[in-house]
Amino acid sequence: MRACLPMSARDDRLTLMDIRHLRNMLAVMEEGSLGKAAQRLNISQPALTKSIQRLEEHLGVPLFDREARGMKPTFYADSLRGYAKAACVGMAEAESQIASLRNGTEGLITVAGPPLIVTELLPHILVRLSQERPKLQIRVVARNKELFTGLLEGQFNLVVAMLYNEMPKQGLSKQWLFDDRLVLILRPDHPLARRRKVRPSDLLDQKWVFAGNDTWSHRRLQLYFEQAGLTVPRARIESRNPAILKSIVMISDHVGMIAKMGVEKELAKGLLKCVEIDSPLMLRPIGIVRRENEPMSPAVKSFVRIIEDVCNSAAIPQNDERQRETSHSVLL
Repeated sequence: MRACLPMSARDDRLTLMDIRHLRNMLAVMEEGSLGKAAQRLNISQPALTKSIQRLEEHLGVPLFDREARGMKPTFYADSLRGYAKAACVGMAEAESQIASLRNGTEGLITVAGPPLIVTELLPHILVRLSQERPKLQIRVVARNKELFTGLLEGQFNLVVAMLYNEMPKQGLSKQWLFDDRLVLILRPDHPLARRRKVRPSDLLDQKWVFAGNDTWSHRRLQLYFEQAGLTVPRARIESRNPAILKSIVMISDHVGMIAKMGVEKELAKGLLKCVEIDSPLMLRPIGIVRRENEPMSPAVKSFVRIIEDVCNSAAIPQNDERQRETSHSVLL
C-alpha cells in the first residue's frame, strides 16, 4: 500500500465512515486478497484499495504488505483486528436495533444453524416471519463449524442447533425446543426392519455406513456399544453427505445412523425404515442459542415466538420433564 501520512497530518477523530474502512480491512485479512475481498463486499477493487489507503493514512501505519500470494497483514493490522471486530459488531448491532425499534418490522436478522436443521426446521418458520414482517430482511447461514464462535462475534442474531457439550460455557444463553434423536435406518425389507427395538449385539455384524469416526453421531454410537462391553463395528463405507448415506441404505443391506428429522420424508414415502435405539445417548436436544444478557429485538422475539409455536404444534415428540433432564445431562 502507499506511504502513510504522519500522525500530525491526519485527523485523530474516528468518524462513522471509518467503521466501513475497518470492515473492509477485516475482509481483506480474511480473504487474503483485494480481489476476493472486493467480490465479497460487492464493491470495486479500486474502491476497496482507496478505503484501505484512507485507513492507513488515518492510523499512520501500513496495514498490508503486497506479496505474490496476496495481501499479508502487518503487525499493526493483526493488532487492530480484535478492536476492529468489536467496533463493527457494535455498530452493526446498534444499526439493527435502531431499525427494528422503529416499529419492529424493519431491519435485518441473521439466523444460523447446521444444514440439516436449517433445511428441515426453518423454512416454514421463515415464511411465517416474512409474512408477518414483509419489510424485514432475513439472512440464513447454514454451516456446521464455528456456529457459536460466530454468534459470540456478532455474525448472527441467534443460532438454532443441537445443545451439545462443546458449546462455550460463558456468554451464551440456551433455550430448549424439542428432542430429536438418532435412529437406525434400513431399507424397508431389511431383516432388522421388522423389529421395534434392537440390542447392541444385533448390530455387530451389520454392514455399516457412517458419516465419519470424528462425528458426534459416531461418538454416541461408540459409547452405546462400550456401555454393553462391545467395540463399535467398523464402517464399510463413510460419507458425510446425508443424501449419499440414505441412498446407499435404500439400495443395499447396509445400515446407517442419522438424525430422525433428516429422514422423515423418506419414512413417509416408505423408502426407508427406522428403528429407534433405546438409549438416552441417542437424544439430540434442539434449541435456540443467543448471546447472554442481550435484549431481543422485536423481530428476534417474533422469530422465537414462531419457532416455539411450530415446535409445540408439529408432530415432534415432546418428552416429559424427567426425559428432558436426562437428555441434557448426557449432552451438556
